[in-house]
Amino acid sequence: MAVIIAAALIAAAFLFLERVIIPEKPAPRDDGRRDYTAPKEHAPPLPTEKRQYKQVAIIIDDIGFDLKALRRLAEIPAPIAFAVLPSTPHASEAAEFLRKGKREMLLHLPMEPLSYPKQSPGAGALMADMDEAQILRQLGDDLAAVPHASGVNNHMGSRFMEDPSRLKMVMGELKKRGLYFVDSRTSPNSRGREAASQIGIPFAARDIFIDNENGYEAAIQSLRNVVTRQNKNNGKPLLLIGHPHADTIRAIEAVLPLWEKEGIEIVEVSTCLINAK
Repeated sequence: MAVIIAAALIAAAFLFLERVIIPEKPAPRDDGRRDYTAPKEHAPPLPTEKRQYKQVAIIIDDIGFDLKALRRLAEIPAPIAFAVLPSTPHASEAAEFLRKGKREMLLHLPMEPLSYPKQSPGAGALMADMDEAQILRQLGDDLAAVPHASGVNNHMGSRFMEDPSRLKMVMGELKKRGLYFVDSRTSPNSRGREAASQIGIPFAARDIFIDNENGYEAAIQSLRNVVTRQNKNNGKPLLLIGHPHADTIRAIEAVLPLWEKEGIEIVEVSTCLINAK
């Protein structure tokens, strides 16, 4: 009897130790969650909204004088457009260079300014006293001098751009050729938008002159002002026009990484066009 009682006591002790001292393994969860939670510093980043870019387009005018400056500008990694003056010493070479490089090219069309004859727009200009036949003939010659142009913008032209009847002659010919028009806005009284709308061709207008004042610092300031101007432009792309000056080229090269940090990207001129009907 003593042996039986001792054996029973030993068995009861083992059962007690198994339940109390050695805990059971937790039952596996069936809700799909892991038991292990990664430390916060190793957790994957939360998804963020897609970055919203502000947009600018750039046209460089007066191409055809300096091929070295053109080549340097073409090395800038951005879709800059180039406006070629038809009667410059290297107009045909510049046009061929841009064609081979598949760069957007405009005819920089000379037009009579209010300051004429004190300031001359140069050879190949459209003058306010020309009749329709003269305008169309000169426009045809200028377009032939800059083949493969996808659009036209005015060189000078403050007087001519205020003449709606003659502008409609120009816009009508551009429509036949499938070209767009960019108003350089050399006159506050320009009728370019009105004429383009009446004829029904794609149109855009300059927002900022990069180098309206000479010098690197002035050009940099104009480019830095893009951020402020963009906020006032209701999210629409800004159209900038500059010239192939050494200081302007340096300023554009310098501002690109700053624009990248601020979420500003350079887009093609076609992004700025209004399809007039």
